[in-house]
Amino acid sequence: MTRELSDYEKYIRTEELLGLQKREDELACADELTFQVIHQIAELHFKLVMQYLQMAKSAMVAGEPDKAKEHLHRVNLHMKHLPEVFTMVKVISPLDYHTIRLALGRGSGQDSPGFNQILQFGPTLWVPFEKLLGEKGLSPLDVHKEPTAHFALYQLMQELIQFDEGFQSFRYQHLQLVRRMIGLETNSLKGIPAQALQKGVRHEFYPVLWKAISELTDWTGSSYNPRPLGE
Repeated sequence: MTRELSDYEKYIRTEELLGLQKREDELACADELTFQVIHQIAELHFKLVMQYLQMAKSAMVAGEPDKAKEHLHRVNLHMKHLPEVFTMVKVISPLDYHTIRLALGRGSGQDSPGFNQILQFGPTLWVPFEKLLGEKGLSPLDVHKEPTAHFALYQLMQELIQFDEGFQSFRYQHLQLVRRMIGLETNSLKGIPAQALQKGVRHEFYPVLWKAISELTDWTGSSYNPRPLGE
């Protein structure tokens, strides 16, 4: 007798969701289920991140920095949580990880559609933010100098910096995961050196915002007059 699905199951579509993993008799090893579920969870996080990034961009285009800030705050909550999601992969032994890796064929985390969408879309937030600054005749350094006078823009700028930092941190944590499970002195199944991931860790979405922090340091230090030794 077929059990009738509850409204919860129908709404969340649990039958479809829980049917997206390999069956027990299909697994290369027991921990392949862990590997598959963790990466599926990550793709769902990426999907939400992309929704919030698009909403943040639309809010900036509409001249609503406060709304944009709130959407980016949600993005940053996900970026903070994502490294912890991948921590669960570390329960897999390196030997079993290689069994799973070979079952992937030529698959790679670098092929993640969600990750690559964020990588491509992230930089596009700069133009509408720069326009918001330009409408008030401001630079990022100006906002840093008087944060309370430009509070909405200051908060939005801080969320942009946090997003950039969070994405870099996520890429670093992923690099460390690769280092721990397969090592960096080897090639991917596509023949790409694992060390190539190190370049991505240093990638910045908003270099102008990072430069402004250094400019603020220089500006605040320009009035520093240390007392001569011996006084």
